[in-house]
Amino acid sequence: MRTSPQSLIRQLLPNGLLVVLGIAAFAFLPLAKYQQTTGLFLALILLASLLLAIRLHSLRAFFALSAMGAQFLFLRFGPSLAFLPAVATALLVIDFALVLLVDDAFFDWEAVLWWAGLLAMQWTTLTIAARWAPLWLAEIASKRLVLPIGQVGIIEVVFLAASFLLFCRFLYSPDAISAGLCWSLAPVLFAARNPAGASAYLSLSAVALAISLIERSHWIAYHDELTGLPGRRAFKEALAALDEQYSIAMVDVDFFKKFNDTFGHETGDDVLRKVAAHLARVEGGHAYRFGGEEFVLVFPDCDLADAADFAEEVRLRIEQDHFVVRGPSRSTRQRPERRTRSKSSARHSSAVKTGVTVSIGVAESNLRTLAAQEVIEAADKALYQAKQMGRNQVQCSNPRRSRMPSDSGREETPATIH
Repeated sequence: MRTSPQSLIRQLLPNGLLVVLGIAAFAFLPLAKYQQTTGLFLALILLASLLLAIRLHSLRAFFALSAMGAQFLFLRFGPSLAFLPAVATALLVIDFALVLLVDDAFFDWEAVLWWAGLLAMQWTTLTIAARWAPLWLAEIASKRLVLPIGQVGIIEVVFLAASFLLFCRFLYSPDAISAGLCWSLAPVLFAARNPAGASAYLSLSAVALAISLIERSHWIAYHDELTGLPGRRAFKEALAALDEQYSIAMVDVDFFKKFNDTFGHETGDDVLRKVAAHLARVEGGHAYRFGGEEFVLVFPDCDLADAADFAEEVRLRIEQDHFVVRGPSRSTRQRPERRTRSKSSARHSSAVKTGVTVSIGVAESNLRTLAAQEVIEAADKALYQAKQMGRNQVQCSNPRRSRMPSDSGREETPATIH
């Protein structure tokens, strides 16, 4: 995901609203009276969320939920000393910060065993220290770890440090799990302040993480992982919501296979991400990943002339975006034809400055009988024409407008569809 106001709002609002309303409601409830009930609810929500994390292959959420469950078990069955809730909370927020180091692209049971060992070591050490700590040390810990509301203790310092790290990570690459971790920290701090209501506040944190898992699954279903653009499912839903007047543009990266073979698949992926970043900023429309090196732009309430202008602007930005890549040795894929380098390949073995271009075909739904699939087919034909005429240009399905890279400042010529 890329950082944008829309993505930040989508990731922060569901969990944020839940956490704020939950904390406000708990302030007026006698949580100590319902401690047994909230404890049972916490156990159920933790179990359900852990199973959901396994099903959705989110190692980061699994680690955070298991750390929360370990803290709950320690607070419920561990030594009853005044300073222990603060220490347990400090360990939990540290564990949340450690979760940032976890790769969330796959689920690894070996990593789960290491994490379980870390949690067991933490809580065993804390239990031993609590049972054998001198009385004077316990008194100092009670005074230093948590101070009255309005003052700052060690737990608050640890909490603020972990919150800062989590929020920076979220801003760098906003995703649902990072947002859930950020919001789940607030109830954790209230749990340290109110041990009698700890299970209620931890339940709120667990629910926030569970919602993050659902948000993550929704994002995976509707977005392309490589580019971050909405995928074909989102594109189909967008088509269903269109009015009678709209335009569609099919976009294809020129000579992408040749570029892939020359510079490698990692560089090819970078090219798709760069093109997607430009398409995501198209004026008047929305970009979607259609498949392979193909993208699609949807322009709601936009006629062919305006859509062609917007498409030309984004085509020109992509053409002018040069970048430096290394030669075919960068590719991690072994190809028989690369065992013997040609002279042309040898010239590109070092870093070179290059760029990519796109061809675009545009069509509009200016007839009430024209279905969305027909508009897509018309745009695809216009795209084919753009490629036949030399690529790196915008072609329209109607004989109304055609824009070539060298047409700036010249009179427009009509496009002919064969």
